[in-house]
Amino acid sequence: PNVTGGFGEQSCHLCHLDNPVNAPGGSVTLTGVPSSFAAGQTYPITVTISRDGLRRGGFEIAARFASGKQKGKQAGVWKPLDARVQLIPGAVDHVLTFVQHNLAGSRVPAAGANSWTIDWTAPQTPAAPVQFNVAANASNNDDSPLGDYIYVKMVRSTPSRERASYA
Repeated sequence: PNVTGGFGEQSCHLCHLDNPVNAPGGSVTLTGVPSSFAAGQTYPITVTISRDGLRRGGFEIAARFASGKQKGKQAGVWKPLDARVQLIPGAVDHVLTFVQHNLAGSRVPAAGANSWTIDWTAPQTPAAPVQFNVAANASNNDDSPLGDYIYVKMVRSTPSRERASYA
């Protein structure tokens, strides 16, 4: 846990360090993060890692308050949608929840890319903008930290003024 690159923490580059972070030729993308979120609303968020030669792929993501009294604290709730991802507690602050791939989730359906979708439910009491930090590994599948490429991204979402409606 705690390797998304956000809030002064390391990224996967801590171990997979022989190539520069965000090296040309690959990327990590986050889709589904709303520009503004409604309190209590659930959003499917997809992490995609892409790079020619990617044989396995992994990621870790966190959603934390970006500012104010709650800065760096857990923002919202994650829910896995399949058996390819797992929730893990923070290493220092066990209240934090990180989402990352597991062994099954690191297997790519086709060389060059891997994706995961997780539901994120916005906080009931939106205290501040939410910052999503993700780090992803485009791995060459040689069972070592060498030859891999790490990509990091940060996206922010602001609270909307209206509460979510429930049907």
